[in-house]
Amino acid sequence: MKPKKNKYQSKSGEEEEDLSQSVEAHNDPVVTGAQSSSEELAVLIRTILKEEISVVVSQLNIIKEDIASCTRKLVEVDETLSTMDERVTKLETACTALRKANLELKEKAERLEMHSRKYNVRVFGLAKDVEKGNPTGYMSQLFKELFQGKLQSEPDVEIAHRVGPPGNNRAMIVSLQKRTTTAEIIKIAKKEKELLFCGMKLKIFPDLTTEMAKKRASFRETRAKLRDEGVRHGIIHPATLIITFKGETKKFTEHSEADLYVKTVIQQNK
Repeated sequence: MKPKKNKYQSKSGEEEEDLSQSVEAHNDPVVTGAQSSSEELAVLIRTILKEEISVVVSQLNIIKEDIASCTRKLVEVDETLSTMDERVTKLETACTALRKANLELKEKAERLEMHSRKYNVRVFGLAKDVEKGNPTGYMSQLFKELFQGKLQSEPDVEIAHRVGPPGNNRAMIVSLQKRTTTAEIIKIAKKEKELLFCGMKLKIFPDLTTEMAKKRASFRETRAKLRDEGVRHGIIHPATLIITFKGETKKFTEHSEADLYVKTVIQQNK
């Protein structure tokens, strides 16, 4: 008979067998080489990761610096824009005030110029050098003969001179001493259209400023439409269009308003 194994002896024997196998495996060159390769690979991977992380961190630091620089520049730009916005607002306010003041000054200058010309008339159709170097004396004599018995008082001429570019049809500006005489002469000239004197066909108009002349000219197209429609109209001093249609009289100082009236009232009710 074989002797029975003690359980303690059996367990100890198994542990000794496992230890023996472990030693054998440790001493096995294949196992040892695999473990060594794994450790080297792990070291290599850690090294590569550290280098890559270092590069990424460096690039992130650069990006952070760029972002910080951009942030500072944006703050500067924002401050500059705010300052510019304030300056633009101030300039707009100043320009509005200057525009208003300029308009007022232009209106005052226009009124003053119109006032200075209220005694004047412009005479067209005079022959070249007919005044023989004495325009004031010549126009004084011309007016006295031309309007003899037609005026309430003598047409005393203050001063006269030619205007416009050199040529054969330069107008003559004549300044009279009395405003009433000027108004009478303009009224007669408007009624007769042309005045004959020594073979010359003369036309006399009020002496308007450039602005008033342009304003009168702006009614040209509207007046052409009114003539085509056979509607009574005219220009009253200095630059107001007066229209009489079906017994109703309208006055316009702006050509756009007059043109709208012709389109919406006259042309639609003819």
